[in-house]
Amino acid sequence: MAKSWILEQLQTLLATPQDLIKFAHTIIGCQCSDEVLKEARVYFAYRPLLDYFLKESSRLKRCPHLTQIEQTVNLELGLPQDLQWPRNKKGYLRHPKSWTRKFLIKNYPEKYIPSFLFLRKLVFVEYEAVVDVPERAFFLIKASPTPFSYTQIEKAYVCGNLLTRIYHYNRFRLITITRPKMAVGLDKIDRAISWHELGVKDGHCRESSTN
Repeated sequence: MAKSWILEQLQTLLATPQDLIKFAHTIIGCQCSDEVLKEARVYFAYRPLLDYFLKESSRLKRCPHLTQIEQTVNLELGLPQDLQWPRNKKGYLRHPKSWTRKFLIKNYPEKYIPSFLFLRKLVFVEYEAVVDVPERAFFLIKASPTPFSYTQIEKAYVCGNLLTRIYHYNRFRLITITRPKMAVGLDKIDRAISWHELGVKDGHCRESSTN
């Protein structure tokens, strides 16, 4: 099943504010009021940490001093809170894609390299859909025709945790949609759903519904 097909299904499920409200209440089990959910923003095929990083880099421009995002993320990943991330010669934050092991080894003690490499992976974590309920919560949806590995779930979970810290939100919920539904990583998944539960037969076509 092509990625475009998955996104098409999610875009149909979350097409309107009312569709989102129904999905949040009946599928996710969200207790937020309709009024709160109407303010939510939906993104598809979205890398939220990368988007935040790029916006912050653009906003800060030259930033030779330690930033709030560095302090927050460092604390979560066990790095020294005052440890600066890579910058170029002009003082701009370097794009995470340039954080190669070779580059990091030249600039940081060996003990920090694993955390930086893990952070690099988190920055590029992509969710098939993200529902942002302003100042409250993120609903992070990972969708695939087959179950995800535990490592994929772990990265999606840690990424969600960083998002709540950075944005000062109350919480996040990780939702998976697979066929069959996830049987591992359930300690990190708030709701594991199968395509069949959403009215998608055999993961390829939507079943007719009278609801």
